[in-house]
Amino acid sequence: MTVGGIHHHRLLIDAVALERRVALIENDRLTRLWIDRGGPARFDIHLGRVSKILPEMAAAMVALDGLDDGLLPFDRYSGPLHEGQWVLVQISRLGFEDKGVKLTGRIAIEGVGMILRPGAGHIELPRKLKDEAKRSDLLALLSGLQADQDGVMLRSVALDWADSAIMAEYKFLKAQWQKAQKALENAAKPRLVSKAQSETDQMIERHLIAGGECVVDGTSEFVRLRGVLTMLGKPDDALKRHTGSRLLFEDQDIEDEITQATGTRVELHGGGWLAIDQATALCAIDINGAGAETGRDSESRAVAVNLRAATEIVHQIRLRNIGGLIVVDPLRMKSRAGRDKFDAEIRNAFGKELDGAVQIGGFTRLGLYEFSRQRAGESLLATIFAKSQPRRLLVDAALNALLRKVVGDARRGMSGRFDLHLSPETARAIGGHEGAQEILKNAFGAAAHIVPDPALENDAYRLEKK
Repeated sequence: MTVGGIHHHRLLIDAVALERRVALIENDRLTRLWIDRGGPARFDIHLGRVSKILPEMAAAMVALDGLDDGLLPFDRYSGPLHEGQWVLVQISRLGFEDKGVKLTGRIAIEGVGMILRPGAGHIELPRKLKDEAKRSDLLALLSGLQADQDGVMLRSVALDWADSAIMAEYKFLKAQWQKAQKALENAAKPRLVSKAQSETDQMIERHLIAGGECVVDGTSEFVRLRGVLTMLGKPDDALKRHTGSRLLFEDQDIEDEITQATGTRVELHGGGWLAIDQATALCAIDINGAGAETGRDSESRAVAVNLRAATEIVHQIRLRNIGGLIVVDPLRMKSRAGRDKFDAEIRNAFGKELDGAVQIGGFTRLGLYEFSRQRAGESLLATIFAKSQPRRLLVDAALNALLRKVVGDARRGMSGRFDLHLSPETARAIGGHEGAQEILKNAFGAAAHIVPDPALENDAYRLEKK
Protein backbone atom coordinates (compact mmCIF):
# COMPACT_ATOMS: atom_id res chain seq x y z
CA MET A 1 0.00 0.00 0.00
CA THR A 2 1.58 3.27 -1.07
CA VAL A 3 1.83 6.36 1.08
CA GLY A 4 0.39 9.58 -0.32
CA GLY A 5 -2.65 10.57 -2.34
CA ILE A 6 -5.63 12.66 -1.28
CA HIS A 7 -5.88 13.07 2.49
CA HIS A 8 -8.84 11.12 3.80
CA HIS A 9 -9.59 8.38 6.26
CA ARG A 10 -11.85 5.35 6.10
CA LEU A 11 -12.58 2.19 8.02
CA LEU A 12 -12.24 -1.33 6.66
CA ILE A 13 -14.13 -3.94 8.69
CA ASP A 14 -13.34 -7.64 8.41
CA ALA A 15 -16.21 -9.55 10.02
CA VAL A 16 -16.09 -12.94 8.27
CA ALA A 17 -14.75 -14.88 11.27
CA LEU A 18 -15.58 -14.97 14.99
CA GLU A 19 -13.63 -11.78 15.63
CA ARG A 20 -13.96 -8.38 14.01
CA ARG A 21 -10.88 -6.59 12.75
CA VAL A 22 -11.28 -2.87 12.09
CA ALA A 23 -8.55 -1.05 10.15
CA LEU A 24 -8.27 2.73 10.11
CA ILE A 25 -6.78 3.89 6.80
CA GLU A 26 -5.36 7.41 6.61
CA ASN A 27 -3.64 8.70 3.47
CA ASP A 28 -3.87 5.16 2.05
CA ARG A 29 -1.92 3.73 4.98
CA LEU A 30 -2.94 1.52 7.91
CA THR A 31 -2.64 3.67 11.04
CA ARG A 32 -4.61 1.67 13.64
CA LEU A 33 -6.05 -1.82 13.97
CA TRP A 34 -8.70 -2.93 16.46
CA ILE A 35 -9.38 -6.62 17.10
CA ASP A 36 -12.70 -7.26 18.84
CA ARG A 37 -13.47 -10.77 20.10
CA GLY A 38 -16.35 -9.77 22.35
CA GLY A 39 -16.06 -10.39 26.08
CA PRO A 40 -16.03 -7.72 28.79
CA ALA A 41 -16.27 -4.10 27.67
CA ARG A 42 -15.27 -0.85 29.28
CA PHE A 43 -18.33 0.69 31.00
CA ASP A 44 -20.01 -2.70 31.68
CA ILE A 45 -21.98 -2.37 34.95
CA HIS A 46 -21.62 -5.21 37.46
CA LEU A 47 -23.21 -6.16 40.73
CA GLY A 48 -20.16 -7.18 42.75
CA ARG A 49 -19.23 -8.12 46.28
CA VAL A 50 -16.27 -6.71 48.19
CA SER A 51 -13.91 -9.64 48.73
CA LYS A 52 -11.00 -7.86 50.40
CA ILE A 53 -10.07 -4.42 51.74
CA LEU A 54 -6.54 -3.21 50.85
CA PRO A 55 -5.74 -0.23 53.11
CA GLU A 56 -2.17 0.01 51.79
CA MET A 57 -3.55 0.59 48.27
CA ALA A 58 -6.54 2.68 49.39
CA ALA A 59 -8.71 0.25 47.44
CA ALA A 60 -10.93 -2.82 47.69
CA MET A 61 -11.04 -6.01 45.66
CA VAL A 62 -14.49 -6.79 44.26
CA ALA A 63 -15.68 -10.23 43.14
CA LEU A 64 -17.31 -10.13 39.68
CA ASP A 65 -19.23 -12.53 37.48
CA GLY A 66 -17.03 -14.26 34.90
CA LEU A 67 -13.95 -12.13 35.65
CA ASP A 68 -11.11 -12.08 38.13
CA ASP A 69 -11.66 -9.74 41.08
CA GLY A 70 -11.45 -6.08 40.10
CA LEU A 71 -9.75 -3.19 41.91
CA LEU A 72 -12.04 -0.45 43.27
CA PRO A 73 -10.14 2.62 44.60
CA PHE A 74 -11.70 4.23 47.67
CA ASP A 75 -11.83 7.62 45.95
CA ARG A 76 -13.95 6.16 43.13
CA TYR A 77 -16.78 5.11 45.43
CA SER A 78 -19.11 7.25 47.54
CA GLY A 79 -19.32 5.95 51.08
CA PRO A 80 -17.49 3.38 53.23
CA LEU A 81 -16.59 -0.12 52.04
CA HIS A 82 -16.32 -3.37 54.00
CA GLU A 83 -15.81 -7.03 53.19
CA GLY A 84 -18.98 -8.79 52.06
CA GLN A 85 -20.64 -5.53 50.94
CA TRP A 86 -22.65 -5.59 47.70
CA VAL A 87 -21.77 -2.75 45.33
CA LEU A 88 -22.71 -1.50 41.88
CA VAL A 89 -19.52 -0.88 39.95
CA GLN A 90 -18.50 -0.11 36.39
CA ILE A 91 -15.41 -1.22 34.49
CA SER A 92 -13.23 1.85 34.01
CA ARG A 93 -10.24 -0.02 32.57
CA LEU A 94 -10.17 -3.46 31.00
CA GLY A 95 -7.66 -6.00 32.21
CA PHE A 96 -4.61 -6.62 30.02
CA GLU A 97 -1.47 -8.73 30.27
CA ASP A 98 -1.04 -9.35 34.03
CA LYS A 99 -3.27 -6.48 35.18
CA GLY A 100 -6.87 -7.04 36.27
CA VAL A 101 -9.86 -4.79 35.59
CA LYS A 102 -10.12 -1.45 37.35
CA LEU A 103 -13.52 -0.38 38.68
CA THR A 104 -15.40 2.76 39.62
CA GLY A 105 -18.52 3.34 41.66
CA ARG A 106 -19.23 6.58 39.80
CA ILE A 107 -21.52 5.17 37.14
CA ALA A 108 -21.76 6.74 33.67
CA ILE A 109 -24.22 5.05 31.30
CA GLU A 110 -23.37 5.91 27.70
CA GLY A 111 -25.94 6.23 24.95
CA VAL A 112 -25.66 7.38 21.35
CA GLY A 113 -26.83 10.92 22.11
CA MET A 114 -26.12 11.40 25.82
CA ILE A 115 -24.36 10.12 28.92
CA LEU A 116 -26.38 9.56 32.12
CA ARG A 117 -24.51 10.00 35.43
CA PRO A 118 -26.84 8.94 38.29
CA GLY A 119 -26.65 11.33 41.23
CA ALA A 120 -24.27 13.79 39.55
CA GLY A 121 -26.96 16.48 39.48
CA HIS A 122 -25.81 18.61 36.54
CA ILE A 123 -26.71 19.13 32.89
CA GLU A 124 -23.97 19.67 30.32
CA LEU A 125 -24.48 20.77 26.71
CA PRO A 126 -21.86 20.61 23.92
CA ARG A 127 -19.54 23.62 23.79
CA LYS A 128 -19.98 23.85 20.04
CA LEU A 129 -23.64 24.88 20.56
CA LYS A 130 -23.50 28.69 20.41
CA ASP A 131 -27.17 29.38 19.68
CA GLU A 132 -28.47 30.73 23.00
CA ALA A 133 -32.11 30.08 22.14
CA LYS A 134 -31.33 26.46 21.28
CA ARG A 135 -29.30 26.07 24.49
CA SER A 136 -32.19 27.44 26.52
CA ASP A 137 -34.68 25.06 24.87
CA LEU A 138 -32.44 22.02 25.44
CA LEU A 139 -31.78 22.95 29.07
CA ALA A 140 -35.53 23.25 29.66
CA LEU A 141 -36.16 19.89 28.00
CA LEU A 142 -33.46 18.06 29.98
CA SER A 143 -34.42 19.76 33.25
CA GLY A 144 -37.96 18.51 32.76
CA LEU A 145 -36.67 14.97 32.20
CA GLN A 146 -34.11 15.02 35.00
CA ALA A 147 -35.06 12.81 37.94
CA ASP A 148 -33.30 11.74 41.15
CA GLN A 149 -30.57 14.36 40.64
CA ASP A 150 -29.29 12.61 37.51
CA GLY A 151 -26.43 14.16 35.64
CA VAL A 152 -26.99 14.41 31.88
CA MET A 153 -24.30 15.20 29.32
CA LEU A 154 -25.70 15.72 25.83
CA ARG A 155 -23.49 14.70 22.89
CA SER A 156 -23.02 16.82 19.79
CA VAL A 157 -24.67 14.17 17.64
CA ALA A 158 -27.99 14.78 19.45
CA LEU A 159 -28.14 18.51 18.68
CA ASP A 160 -30.24 17.90 15.56
CA TRP A 161 -32.47 15.25 17.19
CA ALA A 162 -36.16 15.77 17.74
CA ASP A 163 -37.27 16.29 21.36
CA SER A 164 -38.99 12.91 21.27
CA ALA A 165 -35.71 11.17 20.34
CA ILE A 166 -33.85 12.83 23.22
CA MET A 167 -36.63 11.86 25.63
CA ALA A 168 -36.56 8.25 24.39
CA GLU A 169 -32.78 8.06 24.85
CA TYR A 170 -33.01 9.38 28.43
CA LYS A 171 -35.76 6.89 29.34
CA PHE A 172 -33.72 4.03 27.83
CA LEU A 173 -30.61 4.92 29.86
CA LYS A 174 -32.66 5.54 33.00
CA ALA A 175 -34.20 2.07 32.65
CA GLN A 176 -30.72 0.53 32.65
CA TRP A 177 -29.87 2.29 35.91
CA GLN A 178 -33.15 1.21 37.49
CA LYS A 179 -32.37 -2.36 36.45
CA ALA A 180 -28.99 -2.10 38.18
CA GLN A 181 -30.56 -0.70 41.36
CA LYS A 182 -33.08 -3.54 41.44
CA ALA A 183 -30.24 -6.05 41.13
CA LEU A 184 -28.55 -4.43 44.15
CA GLU A 185 -31.76 -4.63 46.19
CA ASN A 186 -32.06 -8.36 45.44
CA ALA A 187 -28.36 -9.24 45.54
CA ALA A 188 -27.63 -12.96 45.75
CA LYS A 189 -24.50 -13.43 43.63
CA PRO A 190 -22.20 -11.27 41.48
CA ARG A 191 -23.54 -10.71 37.98
CA LEU A 192 -23.31 -8.48 34.93
CA VAL A 193 -26.35 -6.20 35.05
CA SER A 194 -25.79 -3.91 32.06
CA LYS A 195 -23.69 -4.67 28.98
CA ALA A 196 -22.03 -1.60 27.49
CA GLN A 197 -21.39 -1.01 23.84
CA SER A 198 -17.80 -1.97 23.02
CA GLU A 199 -15.26 0.76 22.31
CA THR A 200 -14.89 -0.70 18.82
CA ASP A 201 -18.62 -0.28 18.17
CA GLN A 202 -18.57 3.26 19.54
CA MET A 203 -15.65 4.16 17.28
CA ILE A 204 -17.36 2.68 14.20
CA GLU A 205 -20.65 4.45 14.88
CA ARG A 206 -18.97 7.82 15.48
CA HIS A 207 -17.17 7.41 12.17
CA LEU A 208 -20.37 6.55 10.31
CA ILE A 209 -22.43 9.29 11.94
CA ALA A 210 -19.78 11.80 10.85
CA GLY A 211 -20.20 10.58 7.25
CA GLY A 212 -16.89 8.70 7.08
CA GLU A 213 -16.44 5.97 4.49
CA CYS A 214 -16.75 2.42 5.83
CA VAL A 215 -16.25 -0.78 3.82
CA VAL A 216 -17.54 -4.01 5.41
CA ASP A 217 -16.72 -7.63 4.61
CA GLY A 218 -19.38 -9.72 6.34
CA THR A 219 -23.13 -9.77 5.72
CA SER A 220 -24.30 -9.67 9.34
CA GLU A 221 -22.08 -6.72 10.25
CA PHE A 222 -23.10 -4.78 7.14
CA VAL A 223 -26.81 -5.28 7.90
CA ARG A 224 -26.28 -4.29 11.55
CA LEU A 225 -24.50 -1.04 10.67
CA ARG A 226 -27.08 -0.14 8.05
CA GLY A 227 -29.75 -0.66 10.71
CA VAL A 228 -27.89 1.69 13.09
CA LEU A 229 -27.84 4.42 10.45
CA THR A 230 -31.53 3.90 9.68
CA MET A 231 -32.40 4.12 13.39
CA LEU A 232 -30.52 7.42 13.66
CA GLY A 233 -32.04 8.78 10.45
CA LYS A 234 -28.62 9.05 8.80
CA PRO A 235 -27.86 8.35 5.10
CA ASP A 236 -25.96 5.15 4.34
CA ASP A 237 -24.14 6.38 1.22
CA ALA A 238 -20.71 6.03 2.88
CA LEU A 239 -21.40 2.47 4.09
CA LYS A 240 -20.25 0.00 1.45
CA ARG A 241 -20.25 -3.77 1.26
CA HIS A 242 -17.15 -5.55 0.00
CA THR A 243 -17.75 -8.00 -2.84
CA GLY A 244 -15.44 -10.13 -4.89
CA SER A 245 -13.55 -13.40 -4.67
CA ARG A 246 -10.86 -12.05 -2.33
CA LEU A 247 -11.29 -11.14 1.31
CA LEU A 248 -11.29 -7.40 2.03
CA PHE A 249 -7.99 -7.27 3.93
CA GLU A 250 -6.27 -9.33 1.23
CA ASP A 251 -7.71 -7.14 -1.51
CA GLN A 252 -6.47 -3.94 0.20
CA ASP A 253 -3.05 -5.39 1.19
CA ILE A 254 -3.90 -4.96 4.88
CA GLU A 255 -2.72 -8.48 5.78
CA ASP A 256 0.82 -7.57 4.66
CA GLU A 257 0.76 -4.40 6.78
CA ILE A 258 -0.43 -6.34 9.83
CA THR A 259 2.44 -8.81 9.36
CA GLN A 260 4.90 -5.91 9.18
CA ALA A 261 3.35 -4.32 12.29
CA THR A 262 4.11 -7.44 14.35
CA GLY A 263 7.72 -7.62 13.18
CA THR A 264 10.80 -6.07 14.79
CA ARG A 265 12.21 -4.30 11.71
CA VAL A 266 10.66 -1.29 9.99
CA GLU A 267 12.25 0.21 6.89
CA LEU A 268 12.41 4.01 6.67
CA HIS A 269 11.63 5.91 3.49
CA GLY A 270 14.91 7.30 2.14
CA GLY A 271 17.05 4.71 3.91
CA GLY A 272 17.69 3.52 7.42
CA TRP A 273 15.47 1.35 9.58
CA LEU A 274 13.99 0.89 13.05
CA ALA A 275 14.40 -2.07 15.38
CA ILE A 276 11.40 -2.30 17.75
CA ASP A 277 11.72 -4.60 20.75
CA GLN A 278 8.67 -4.87 23.03
CA ALA A 279 9.49 -6.27 26.47
CA THR A 280 7.51 -6.49 29.71
CA ALA A 281 9.06 -3.45 31.38
CA LEU A 282 9.52 -1.17 28.36
CA CYS A 283 9.68 -0.88 24.59
CA ALA A 284 13.16 -0.22 23.13
CA ILE A 285 13.49 1.35 19.69
CA ASP A 286 16.83 1.58 17.90
CA ILE A 287 17.33 3.91 14.92
CA ASN A 288 19.78 2.53 12.38
CA GLY A 289 21.30 4.55 9.51
CA ALA A 290 22.41 1.66 7.31
CA GLY A 291 21.22 2.21 3.75
CA ALA A 292 20.61 5.95 4.20
CA GLU A 293 22.03 8.29 1.57
CA THR A 294 25.73 8.99 1.92
CA GLY A 295 27.89 11.88 0.81
CA ARG A 296 26.83 14.20 3.64
CA ASP A 297 28.64 15.04 6.84
CA SER A 298 27.81 12.66 9.70
CA GLU A 299 25.83 15.24 11.70
CA SER A 300 23.50 16.22 8.83
CA ARG A 301 22.98 12.57 7.94
CA ALA A 302 22.19 11.64 11.57
CA VAL A 303 19.70 14.50 11.95
CA ALA A 304 17.97 13.68 8.64
CA VAL A 305 17.58 9.96 9.48
CA ASN A 306 16.43 10.69 13.06
CA LEU A 307 13.76 13.16 11.88
CA ARG A 308 12.37 10.62 9.39
CA ALA A 309 12.44 8.02 12.13
CA ALA A 310 10.60 10.26 14.64
CA THR A 311 7.40 10.39 12.60
CA GLU A 312 7.56 6.67 11.87
CA ILE A 313 8.15 5.84 15.55
CA VAL A 314 4.92 7.59 16.56
CA HIS A 315 3.05 5.90 13.70
CA GLN A 316 4.28 2.45 14.80
CA ILE A 317 3.48 3.07 18.48
CA ARG A 318 -0.13 3.96 17.61
CA LEU A 319 -0.52 1.12 15.12
CA ARG A 320 0.93 -1.45 17.53
CA ASN A 321 -0.91 0.15 20.51
CA ILE A 322 2.26 0.26 22.58
CA GLY A 323 1.99 1.76 26.05
CA GLY A 324 4.24 2.20 29.06
CA LEU A 325 7.85 3.38 28.96
CA ILE A 326 9.41 3.79 25.50
CA VAL A 327 13.16 4.35 25.11
CA VAL A 328 14.60 5.44 21.74
CA ASP A 329 18.27 5.13 20.79
CA PRO A 330 18.70 7.67 17.95
CA LEU A 331 21.76 8.16 15.79
CA ARG A 332 24.26 10.27 17.69
CA MET A 333 23.69 14.00 17.21
CA LYS A 334 26.35 16.37 18.53
CA SER A 335 24.38 19.59 18.13
CA ARG A 336 21.70 20.85 20.51
CA ALA A 337 19.78 22.07 17.45
CA GLY A 338 19.56 18.52 16.07
CA ARG A 339 18.24 17.15 19.37
CA ASP A 340 15.71 19.97 19.60
CA LYS A 341 14.45 19.20 16.08
CA PHE A 342 14.03 15.52 16.99
CA ASP A 343 12.13 16.41 20.17
CA ALA A 344 9.87 18.81 18.25
CA GLU A 345 9.18 16.16 15.57
CA ILE A 346 8.11 13.61 18.22
CA ARG A 347 5.85 16.15 19.92
CA ASN A 348 4.26 17.29 16.66
CA ALA A 349 3.57 13.71 15.63
CA PHE A 350 1.81 12.92 18.92
CA GLY A 351 -0.27 16.10 18.74
CA LYS A 352 -3.31 15.95 21.04
CA GLU A 353 -2.00 12.88 22.89
CA LEU A 354 0.42 15.22 24.69
CA ASP A 355 -2.59 16.55 26.63
CA GLY A 356 -2.45 13.58 28.97
CA ALA A 357 -1.80 10.23 27.27
CA VAL A 358 1.88 10.92 26.48
CA GLN A 359 4.52 12.26 28.85
CA ILE A 360 7.84 13.37 27.32
CA GLY A 361 11.04 12.80 29.33
CA GLY A 362 13.41 13.93 26.59
CA PHE A 363 17.09 13.12 26.15
CA THR A 364 19.09 11.43 28.89
CA ARG A 365 22.78 11.98 29.69
CA LEU A 366 23.60 8.91 27.61
CA GLY A 367 21.85 10.30 24.53
CA LEU A 368 18.73 8.13 24.77
CA TYR A 369 15.28 9.68 24.30
CA GLU A 370 12.50 8.66 26.71
CA PHE A 371 8.76 9.10 26.91
CA SER A 372 5.79 7.18 28.28
CA ARG A 373 2.38 6.51 26.80
CA GLN A 374 -0.75 5.58 28.72
CA ARG A 375 -1.73 1.96 28.20
CA ALA A 376 -5.08 1.44 26.50
CA GLY A 377 -5.73 -2.28 26.42
CA GLU A 378 -3.41 -4.92 25.02
CA SER A 379 -0.79 -4.20 22.40
CA LEU A 380 -1.33 -5.58 18.90
CA LEU A 381 1.42 -8.12 19.55
CA ALA A 382 -0.21 -9.40 22.75
CA THR A 383 -3.61 -9.61 21.00
CA ILE A 384 -2.25 -11.97 18.36
CA PHE A 385 0.65 -13.91 19.87
CA ALA A 386 1.11 -15.98 23.02
CA LYS A 387 4.00 -15.23 25.37
CA SER A 388 6.31 -17.93 24.10
CA GLN A 389 9.54 -18.39 22.22
CA PRO A 390 9.40 -19.00 19.36
CA ARG A 391 6.23 -16.95 18.87
CA ARG A 392 2.99 -18.88 18.59
CA LEU A 393 -0.41 -17.49 17.72
CA LEU A 394 -2.95 -17.35 20.53
CA VAL A 395 -5.63 -20.03 20.15
CA ASP A 396 -8.30 -17.39 19.40
CA ALA A 397 -6.04 -15.65 16.86
CA ALA A 398 -5.17 -18.94 15.16
CA LEU A 399 -8.82 -20.03 15.03
CA ASN A 400 -9.93 -16.77 13.42
CA ALA A 401 -7.00 -16.76 10.97
CA LEU A 402 -7.95 -20.27 9.90
CA LEU A 403 -11.64 -19.40 9.49
CA ARG A 404 -10.71 -16.45 7.26
CA LYS A 405 -8.50 -18.65 5.10
CA VAL A 406 -11.24 -21.24 4.67
CA VAL A 407 -13.85 -18.56 3.84
CA GLY A 408 -11.40 -17.16 1.27
CA ASP A 409 -11.08 -20.61 -0.34
CA ALA A 410 -14.86 -20.93 -0.47
CA ARG A 411 -15.15 -17.55 -2.22
CA ARG A 412 -12.74 -18.74 -4.86
CA GLY A 413 -15.12 -21.53 -5.80
CA MET A 414 -14.63 -24.41 -3.36
CA SER A 415 -17.91 -25.86 -2.15
CA GLY A 416 -19.51 -29.14 -1.16
CA ARG A 417 -18.42 -31.72 1.42
CA PHE A 418 -14.83 -31.76 2.63
CA ASP A 419 -12.58 -33.30 5.20
CA LEU A 420 -10.99 -30.36 7.00
CA HIS A 421 -7.63 -31.36 8.50
CA LEU A 422 -6.60 -29.17 11.47
CA SER A 423 -4.17 -29.23 14.37
CA PRO A 424 -5.65 -31.08 17.37
CA GLU A 425 -5.87 -27.84 19.41
CA THR A 426 -7.73 -25.95 16.66
CA ALA A 427 -9.96 -28.97 15.98
CA ARG A 428 -11.01 -28.97 19.66
CA ALA A 429 -11.63 -25.21 19.55
CA ILE A 430 -13.90 -25.50 16.50
CA GLY A 431 -15.66 -28.58 17.87
CA GLY A 432 -16.66 -26.64 20.96
CA HIS A 433 -17.78 -23.48 19.18
CA GLU A 434 -21.13 -23.44 17.36
CA GLY A 435 -20.34 -20.08 15.76
CA ALA A 436 -17.21 -21.47 14.10
CA GLN A 437 -19.10 -24.50 12.81
CA GLU A 438 -21.81 -22.22 11.40
CA ILE A 439 -19.22 -20.11 9.55
CA LEU A 440 -17.76 -23.24 7.91
CA LYS A 441 -21.20 -24.53 6.97
CA ASN A 442 -22.17 -21.19 5.40
CA ALA A 443 -18.89 -21.06 3.50
CA PHE A 444 -19.15 -24.49 1.88
CA GLY A 445 -22.90 -25.03 1.89
CA ALA A 446 -22.45 -28.16 3.99
CA ALA A 447 -20.87 -29.12 7.31
CA ALA A 448 -17.17 -29.96 7.06
CA HIS A 449 -15.82 -33.13 8.66
CA ILE A 450 -13.04 -32.15 11.09
CA VAL A 451 -9.93 -34.38 11.09
CA PRO A 452 -7.21 -33.71 13.73
CA ASP A 453 -3.68 -33.75 12.28
CA PRO A 454 -0.74 -33.36 14.73
CA ALA A 455 1.56 -32.36 11.84
CA LEU A 456 -0.30 -29.07 11.26
CA GLU A 457 0.28 -25.72 13.00
CA ASN A 458 -2.67 -24.07 14.78
CA ASP A 459 -3.51 -21.75 11.84
CA ALA A 460 -2.79 -24.28 9.09
CA TYR A 461 -5.28 -26.62 7.41
CA ARG A 462 -5.75 -29.03 4.54
CA LEU A 463 -8.98 -29.59 2.61
CA GLU A 464 -9.78 -32.92 0.97
CA LYS A 465 -12.86 -33.23 -1.22
CA LYS A 466 -15.19 -36.09 -0.30
